[in-house]
Amino acid sequence: MNFDLNDFRLILNIAETKNLTRAAEKSFLSTPAASNRIKNLEHVLGLKILDRSSQGVELTEIGMIYLKYAKSIYHEIECLKGELAQFNDLIPGKLSIAANTTAITEYIPTALSEYLTTHPHVDVNLKEMLSEDIVNLVADKRADLGIISGNIDTKNLQTIPLISSQLILIAPKNHPILDHRTVTLLDVIQYSVVTLHEGSAIQIFLHKLSRQLDKKINIRVQVSSYDSICQMVAAGTGIAIIPVVAFRRLQHIHPNIEYREIKEEWAHRGFKICAINFNEISQFTEDFIECLKSHIH
Repeated sequence: MNFDLNDFRLILNIAETKNLTRAAEKSFLSTPAASNRIKNLEHVLGLKILDRSSQGVELTEIGMIYLKYAKSIYHEIECLKGELAQFNDLIPGKLSIAANTTAITEYIPTALSEYLTTHPHVDVNLKEMLSEDIVNLVADKRADLGIISGNIDTKNLQTIPLISSQLILIAPKNHPILDHRTVTLLDVIQYSVVTLHEGSAIQIFLHKLSRQLDKKINIRVQVSSYDSICQMVAAGTGIAIIPVVAFRRLQHIHPNIEYREIKEEWAHRGFKICAINFNEISQFTEDFIECLKSHIH
């Protein structure tokens, strides 16, 4: 039997969206055309690919097998494009990267800007996610690279060390917590805290740490970026824990903010790049890694 790349792409999009109409749109098909493709595929195979219900569509056990090979096939296609791009830079490519908040805001932007300039025919899909979810995405071949931090189980993925970083406490000048030369989480939870939005990596991390101490962290303000956190702290709404790299970038804007080191192990975080196999990545994926490493200090 013959296999059609368009069928593989449709299966990939169904697995991602759990909705035939949205999967059809992502596959540049009408919904009836997508439905007919699935029916024809099921007829040829003599096996059921999809379970349909009022809640949407789900891949059957057979569909999941088909999905596994669809991921591998498209991964190999992107690697082929990367190899060929060494000889013809007009060959288009796609690079999917999943990274946590700090990596996206502090480490990736300048490197990505240079990379897009030197690789004009590569489209980059950059997703902001929690480190645990990034590992799952890469392991499931839904992202080419992941950039994670912390003590995360990488599920047998290969990793490359990127940079060591540190979380620090920031507070407005004259805040009583600044009487300490260094601080601990027990010091922090006595005061109102400003942090990132609900579900962000840093907020989940702080909640987990406070539960280990059988304490509750007093989060009073939630915002969408480290820039906004610094603005709120400067205005006196609370104190915050942020990466030192973010503070260095924003310190000159908010001269009335001071910082203190956190002398606890959890405040030290190592960033890593992860992939299924670095020996099997495309050339333009390898180029991005080198570009990123060259911008890390």
